[in-house]
Amino acid sequence: GCGETPYLKLLTQLFGERMFVANATGCSSIFGGNLPTTPWSSNSEGVGPAWANSLFEDNAEFGLGIRLAGEKKKEMALQLLDELRPLIGENLVDKIIGTNEATEAEIHDKHLLVKELKSRLSNEKSMAALNLYHLADFLTEKSVWIIGGDGWAYDIGITSE
Repeated sequence: GCGETPYLKLLTQLFGERMFVANATGCSSIFGGNLPTTPWSSNSEGVGPAWANSLFEDNAEFGLGIRLAGEKKKEMALQLLDELRPLIGENLVDKIIGTNEATEAEIHDKHLLVKELKSRLSNEKSMAALNLYHLADFLTEKSVWIIGGDGWAYDIGITSE
C-alpha cells in the first residue's frame, strides 16, 4: 500500500489554508482523494489546502503554473491595495504590506489583517474594490507543493525488480 497519507496530513497541519497542491494522477490521487476519509486537514473555520489534479506527465509544469499565477495575483492585489489606499485606510494598507510571515503569530496576524481588508471592501461596488476583494487572500504567502506517486517520478517497476 501507499504510505504517503501521513505525510500529506502532516503537510496540511503545517501549511493548512496557505497550501496549494499540484497533484499528479496516479497513486497520489488515490491516497489523497479517497472520500470519505482524507489526509487533508482543515482549520477551525473549515478551510484547508487547495488541491488540483493533472496528468502525471505535466505535473511539474502544472505546479509551476500554480506558483506563477499566485505570484501574479499577489502582484495585482498589491497594486490595487495601493490604488485603493484612500478608501481602505493608510494604517491598514501599511500593516498589510509591512507584516512579515516568518512565524505562526505573524501568519495569524496577516490573516486577520486580510480579513479586515475584505470586511472593509465587502460593500464597495467599484470594479477595483471588487477585484481586490477577490484577490485579497493572495496577499498572504502561499506554499505550493507538487505531489506525485511513483509513475510521476518515473519509478514504476524500478524498485520492484
